[in-house]
Amino acid sequence: MSEQKLAKIDDVANHTFDFVIIGGGTAGLALAARLSEDPNISVAVLEAGKAHFNDELVLGVQGWMRQFMNPEYDWRFFTLPQVHANGKPTLWSRGKGLGGSSGMNFLMWTRPQRQDIDAIEALGNPGWNWERFYEYSKKTERFVSPQKATVEDRYSKDAVGTNGPLPISFARTVSNAEQPFRKSLEELGVHISNDALSGDTLGAWKPVSIIDPATNTRSYSTTGYLLPTLDRPNLHVLTEAYVTKIFTETTDDGSVVARALEFEHGGKTHSVSVGKEAILSAGAIKSPQILELSGIGDRALLERLGIPVKLDLPAVGTNVQEHGCHNATAYLMQEGKNIITSDLLRDPDFRAKLVESSPDYAEPLGLAFTGLNFLPIQKLTSPARAAEIISSIEAKLAQGRANGSIPPGLQAQYEQQLAMLKDPAVPDVEIMVTPFSFKPGEPAKKPIIAILSAVCRPFSRGTIHAASADPKDPPVIDPQYFAESADLDILVEAWKFARKVANTGAFKELMVAEVSPGPDVQTDEQIREHVKNNFVTVWHTCGSLSMLPKDKGGVVNPKLKVYGTQNIRVVDLSILPLQLTTHTQSAVYAIAEQAADIIKEDHDLLRK
Repeated sequence: MSEQKLAKIDDVANHTFDFVIIGGGTAGLALAARLSEDPNISVAVLEAGKAHFNDELVLGVQGWMRQFMNPEYDWRFFTLPQVHANGKPTLWSRGKGLGGSSGMNFLMWTRPQRQDIDAIEALGNPGWNWERFYEYSKKTERFVSPQKATVEDRYSKDAVGTNGPLPISFARTVSNAEQPFRKSLEELGVHISNDALSGDTLGAWKPVSIIDPATNTRSYSTTGYLLPTLDRPNLHVLTEAYVTKIFTETTDDGSVVARALEFEHGGKTHSVSVGKEAILSAGAIKSPQILELSGIGDRALLERLGIPVKLDLPAVGTNVQEHGCHNATAYLMQEGKNIITSDLLRDPDFRAKLVESSPDYAEPLGLAFTGLNFLPIQKLTSPARAAEIISSIEAKLAQGRANGSIPPGLQAQYEQQLAMLKDPAVPDVEIMVTPFSFKPGEPAKKPIIAILSAVCRPFSRGTIHAASADPKDPPVIDPQYFAESADLDILVEAWKFARKVANTGAFKELMVAEVSPGPDVQTDEQIREHVKNNFVTVWHTCGSLSMLPKDKGGVVNPKLKVYGTQNIRVVDLSILPLQLTTHTQSAVYAIAEQAADIIKEDHDLLRK
């Protein structure tokens, strides 16, 4: 029934809507739901993918594992070979279809460190601070307290929203390796956090998951924001509508106005007219490409691609930041100790025995990521090594100030990052305990647990640009992993500390052997090479359309409007000028909620 409520091509093509949103993903659907609350406002959403309503690959807690590299669900972007990571390209999966990446992510519901958000305001964005973010983030969620709480299900009642559209809860199926790892961390001086949702992510904790406990299925922007609003006559959502460009006009004062959007649907080219605003919510990879295809970007690049220049805005597609992660440390665990992994759950006999073993287990079974640990560099390594890494960054910034080699906007970002790196109360890395196997082929017959290490605030900056004037060509993605050597230095120290934890206390008692990389990798040089050869993204790209002052490398202002335009806004993760110490989906929803109020205020809709 829901599919029948979606728009048909004749409902959208050659019509005019007040707000036309490009992308029906995490932010796009949340924004559409809020803007269409006013029945006098018309909203159209153009989504390139399919609807995927009631799809087990989306709703199933482990369904995401079958979405990867499936072109119906995954955009399957690849980066350029990474010069500083032994020439490896990396896969950047992104959700394709209604809900976007909220329909294929790892279901972790976390919030950033308070200092992350306040740093964004300090860079010239009034109103984008922790307190406002916190309220908008809680507005999105409906926390369902556990009926049978465990010692790991720790939270503060004041830190969770209870009336939002997205049900969140503690996952009921865990691998049982997370708590021993936390105990080992505790032996090494890391505290167990009782509340990681109030702006302090430091320590070891079990995250809330974006799972509806009533059905044990994924909550995402489709179920939370779209389905309850599909009956609104002023909301039109068209799937399989691939936007190719924004048609603009230049006014007498030189500003650019969006008049219509061009999109492909059913093998034909169509257009839809813009009454008030065109809003880019296509994500940090596609949004800059669409702007450039529309003639908004760096003049030199656009002219080289043969795209007529409508607005010279050199920062489009720059300042790209991505969480980098090492994914090849794995431990064989003892059998008979109730360790559950995704591979073991693929065995019907194992599942049946698990369900029989305890009333706490019931179908549908599904593991989620529930072992997160956020640590400062000062906890990872010796004081001398931490000071050496920090000093190397300070020296580079001092040199940049002296000779002007670092642009002023980037210098300001680095200074914020450095202040957080020097603060032992602010985490710099994440270490994840995961029961998932990312290797194709036959499932492992024995329990294997992987430990992933990631850098939270990389100093390296990359780019995302259109490859050609052809909108079907994927963009050129160059994150420049490890271009700043401090990122690799920090990741190596995180990896070494994670191995130390695995060989300590409770986790060590359950562990049989390190199966990857094994005992042959010992020296710092061997570890560095192992990290570079087994390096992936965490799919949290930001910064490609940064919210900064224009003279500091900005593309959008604090009201999310593209500089030099009257009515083009961006509402997705591309606007964040600094990476966050978190898994980013909750931040995307909060951006959409804040953006909705900004837009309503600009059009005098808040009082109606």
